[in-house]
Amino acid sequence: MTSRFEQALEDMLWFSSQSIGARTLFVSHIEETFKVIKVFNQNGCSLEEGMELPKDHSL
Repeated sequence: MTSRFEQALEDMLWFSSQSIGARTLFVSHIEETFKVIKVFNQNGCSLEEGMELPKDHSL
């Protein structure tokens, strides 16, 4: 990922958190697996960037 794209994701997650009051927000990608791309976490759940799970374990 480019740093510009990463910064845009960080900004989007921060603004979204401020707007809806969530402690944890994330962007993920689902194809063969569920992969967490970017996480904004303020003492919410234990998601980590790069975490990858089978699709049936992601819900």
